[in-house]
Amino acid sequence: MRRKSDTPTRSEVTGKVEESKNEMSEGIENLDVIATDSETVEGTLDSLDFSGTTEGTGEVEEAIEQASAATTEKFDEEDDALEQVQAETEEYEGELQERIDTSQSDNEKIFDAAGKIETQETTSELEKGKDAVADDIEFLNEQNETAKVAREENEQLQQEHRGRLQGGRR
Repeated sequence: MRRKSDTPTRSEVTGKVEESKNEMSEGIENLDVIATDSETVEGTLDSLDFSGTTEGTGEVEEAIEQASAATTEKFDEEDDALEQVQAETEEYEGELQERIDTSQSDNEKIFDAAGKIETQETTSELEKGKDAVADDIEFLNEQNETAKVAREENEQLQQEHRGRLQGGRR
């Protein structure tokens, strides 16, 4: 029996897709918290009356601007990390598509072979092979679509959080 040693199990594929979804979700949650912090800092700065002394108000304004800069820096770090996870997910989508294409080719080869077989018993067993490949193709398509939808939704939320942060920047 010939099998490739680098061929993943279905549970490994599902695990990888779920891991990517979880990492992207966590990244979005981090961006949301940081964007909320940024909005709070900016709102605080906008709400201050600055009625104290020149020195005191200058120091307060400087501290708040530093807090804003630190928040922006942290957002950019988390955003870059999320970009990396999204790129890895997109790359995995490509790997899944390659597996789908290969499986479809295998299915065609089995179909062609079944057309040349004379004995019913052999044909019946090849049908089982075709069914197994079809099941694999369906599974891979579902996992590929799950990864793609999760990544695209994640990218949309990421853009929204970027907009929130940039809306507060002066």
